[in-house]
Formats: sequence, C-alpha cells, structure tokens
Amino acid sequence: MSNERVIPNEAQSKSDFITFDILSEGAAIDPTYQVISVSVSKEANRIPFAKLVIVDGDPSEETFEISSADVFIPGKKITIKAGRDGNNEVVFKGVVVKHAIKVGGSGGSSLVVDCKDECVKMTLGRKNKYFEEKKDSEIIQELLGGFAGDVKATKVKHKEVVQHYSTDWDFVMMRAEVNGMLVLASDGKVDIAPPETASPALTLIYGATVIDFEAEMESRYQWKAVEGKSWDYADQALFQAESSSSSFKEFGNLDGSTLSDAIGLDKFELRHSGHLPTEELQAWADAAMLKSRLAKIRGKVKFKGTANVKPGVTVELKGFGDRFNGKAYITGIRHELVNGGWLTTAQFGLEPDWFARNKDITEAPAAGLLPGINGLHIGKVVKLEEDPDGEHRIQVKLPIIDNDAKGIWARAALLDAGANRGTFWRPEVDDEVIVGFINNDPRDAVVLGMLHSSAKPAPLEAKDTNHEKGIFTRENMRILFNDETKTITIDTPAGNHIIIDEDTTSIEIKDQNDNKIVLNDKGIEINSPKDIKIEAGGKIDIKAAQDLKAEGLNVGIKASAKFEAEGSAGATLKTSAIAEVKGSLVKIN
Repeated sequence: MSNERVIPNEAQSKSDFITFDILSEGAAIDPTYQVISVSVSKEANRIPFAKLVIVDGDPSEETFEISSADVFIPGKKITIKAGRDGNNEVVFKGVVVKHAIKVGGSGGSSLVVDCKDECVKMTLGRKNKYFEEKKDSEIIQELLGGFAGDVKATKVKHKEVVQHYSTDWDFVMMRAEVNGMLVLASDGKVDIAPPETASPALTLIYGATVIDFEAEMESRYQWKAVEGKSWDYADQALFQAESSSSSFKEFGNLDGSTLSDAIGLDKFELRHSGHLPTEELQAWADAAMLKSRLAKIRGKVKFKGTANVKPGVTVELKGFGDRFNGKAYITGIRHELVNGGWLTTAQFGLEPDWFARNKDITEAPAAGLLPGINGLHIGKVVKLEEDPDGEHRIQVKLPIIDNDAKGIWARAALLDAGANRGTFWRPEVDDEVIVGFINNDPRDAVVLGMLHSSAKPAPLEAKDTNHEKGIFTRENMRILFNDETKTITIDTPAGNHIIIDEDTTSIEIKDQNDNKIVLNDKGIEINSPKDIKIEAGGKIDIKAAQDLKAEGLNVGIKASAKFEAEGSAGATLKTSAIAEVKGSLVKIN
C-alpha cells in the first residue's frame, strides 16, 4: 500500500542517494566532470530549457578543457536523467543553444551550458503562409511537422487563414490559445489539448512532503460570463456568442463564478470588428472563460525531486485549508540538482494575459529599419509634378512633423490604376489630404484621400437624406447625381448641360448658345436660335410612320444626279404664284 506522506521515488529508494546522467549525442559525459548544478524547466506554452554548470578552467594550464572539447558545443543533443540509486529517468531532452565560460573573482571558473528543447527551432525565422479549408488543429499539425505529438481536433473549419510574418511557434500558440488549448512541449514533441484534471500523479501534504508552498487566489480575472461579438456582413447584424462556464475542474472551495461577484462585472466582453462566424466566436469566448478559471489560483509547491510530475498531470494538495486543498492541474515544473540534492517545484495556474500580448509576435514598425510612424496623418499638398523618380508621386508635407519643410513624395491611391488606364484624379496644391504609410515606414507614404473642412468646405451641404452626390472640379464643372429625383446632371459654369431625368422620362442637352435637344415621351425636339446643319459622308434616310413636314422661308432640294418625288395616294404641286417645270425634255403622263 502506497504511503502518500512520502514521495514515491523516495519510498522506493534504499539509500535516497540522488543520481543523474548527462548524455551528449547519446553517450554519457566523462564521469570526471564535476557538475556543479543541473536545472530543468518545463512550462505550458513555453519552450523547455535546461542549464548545466560544470567546473572548468585551469589557470595554471591557461585552458578550459571541457569547453574546448566537442561535448557541449552548440547543436549537440543533450539528454538529462535523474533519479535515486542509479534508477534514473529522462527529465529533459534538447540541444545546446549557448556555451559560455565564467571566471569568478575568487578564482573559481566554470562552463555554463544552456539547452533548449528541439522545438525551439519553431521560434526562429518569421514565415508567411496561406491555409485553405482547414481546421486549426490541422494547421497546427502541419506547422509542427516532426514535432507533432497529440493534437486535439478542433471544430471550426476555416475557409482561409493567413500566417503573416510570424514564427511557427507564435502562430501555433495563438491558434491553440483561442481554442482553449495548452501547448505542452517535452523532449522534442508538442502535445496540444484543453487542460483536464485527472487522477493525481502525486499527493503533496503540508507537514509531510512539502518543502515550500505559495498560492494566491485572485478575483480580478474571474468572469461570471464572457460575451463575444463580431460583424456579420451578410445579414448586416452582429454575430454573438456567450460562455458562462468552463469544463475545467477548479480546486479550492470558492469557484470562479462566486469570486466574480467580488468584482461585479456582469459580462467580460470580447469584440472583433471583422467577420468572425458564431462557431469561432464561441470557441474564443469559451477559451476566455477557461483562461479566467486557470488564473483563479496561481502558485507553486516544492518537494523532493521526482520525475513523475510534469506539465499536464494532476497533483493533489492536502493540508492547505479549504481555500487551497484539492486537485491542482500542473502547468509547469522545475528540477534543480545541486549539492547532491534534487528538488522539484511544480507550478499550478496560469497568468491571465493572452499570449498575443507579447510585443515581439508582430514585427517592429518599419521592419526595425528606423523608428516607425503609426496611424494616419494629415498632409498638405506641395507639388504635383516633377517627381524625381518619375513614379507619378505627389509631394506632401506633414505639418505635425515639420510645417516648414517641403515634405515627402507620396504615391496616390486611386479608384483604378494600371498600365495606361485608371482614374486620373489628383488633389490641388495646398489641399488637405490623409496620408498612410506602408509597413509603418515614413519613407513609404501613400495619399489615401482628400479632406473637407470649414476652411475647405464641401460643394454640397451634408444632409441625412443624402440624395445628392457628385464630382465637382475646381472651375465648378460638375457631374451631379440626385437619387430623389433620379437625375444625372453634367454641366459647366457657362450653362452647357446634359440632364438625364427619370421622373420626366427625358434627356436634355443644351449649350450656352441656347441650342437644345430634348428627348422625352413625345419624341425628339431640336431647337436652335440659329442654323442647324446636317451633313453626312454617306446616306441620310428620313422615314416617318406618319406625316413628314418641311417648312421654311425658302425650301430648296437639289439632287446632284436624279431627283424623284412620288405619292402612292396622290401628288400635289401647288403655289399661289408662278409654277415652273423645266427640263431638257418634260413628260406629263
């Protein structure tokens, strides 16, 4: 029968003699190496690491023998085992990432070796990638590659997801976190799943097996409910999701919901102004509730060393009173082997901050080439021509930076632009414009649009009905749209205009000389105070289903070749004066 008042490994040991092995590339290191200390750290959502401190350096020989050997050079695979009486178990596998030597003031010297789990490779190098028709769990497995352990399947299948200039590790962390899962890396494999409180791997009792203990219960991050909202542009309404509980089993006799009353926040709000479907919004809300419950009790407990406790297992705490007794989910461990002893510290609970709060996830503004410029800026147009690079840019000064300088050359964003086509519409010199910057680099400015103000008023008065819209040039040439009257007016200051009017079912064309053409339900009317000339290089056909009339002071019709006039029902040639019919030969009937 097991005695829970004793650490299992200690109970099985005959002499409780702490032993450990250090292997480099699978081979044990030289037993003559004097290891000062070994420390191993593994935490949820972090890369495991280990540190070895070994006596090295001989001032009389002026050398560091171990450092000079190949055993601990960066890149070497290291395995650390610990146990009692030679029954050692693996507590760390990784690679050397840093190799250092130290000489103390007292003359002591040492070799310090830093190791990381091999999945540290996922933290190096920012990458870009598109994913289509995949779940987050499938994306995570793809990015983990050979480091993939057990990855819990997620529910939502995304039409598309973009990894933008981030490390694979950061991207995996963020997608796992918003799905309510923890990332547990150990010995070259990464398991990802929601935390679950299982049967305890160890019982720790105050007064028996506990060396140090500290724990805190905090109400500030305990939510009664989490509400998520995003925008559904298809229905022009809000997506909504709510989470009021978590499947995670808390310990202690005060649950998170009870503690939330101390704060009195009705709902913790999550907002995404883009298109986040309900299923994804729900997963996000559930993840926020889980983070809240994991942050309820945070602390650590130290006890005699054992390899049985690792992130993801459960430890039962006893003897700490009603507030802190119970089954604690372990989120981190630290092994310390020093001076012939072995102590293990287990961490429970997690900080409430999201991983996304880390500042280095997103690249520095302007790629770190120079201080970045954030947001949009007001600009004043200085010059439209003579771009020194011939790139169709305009010169803009930014008053807030230097109102006396000439400014910078900025590209202009247009409605359409391409090779010898597009909308060519530039602001006027001294216009106020809005300026943005590509990659937040102050050298890559783009004029995004122009601005009206009381100093530079709009050509139309703003109204909530918003019937009128248009294009107005500097010299008051206009294209005006009116949705109320369903008219389009194109006009110039001199009075030339084209009016397309659906209310009167007409189109009117008129110039400043009072020449006018009207097309309406009665037909087409052409009026001119002066001459109307019709001339064609080919034929002119005039045909009417009803009467065709021609009237004038004098009417002349002349055919260069043959002239014919015919009436099917009759023909009349009539005048109140003299009628003349002439020809080289005249035939009548």
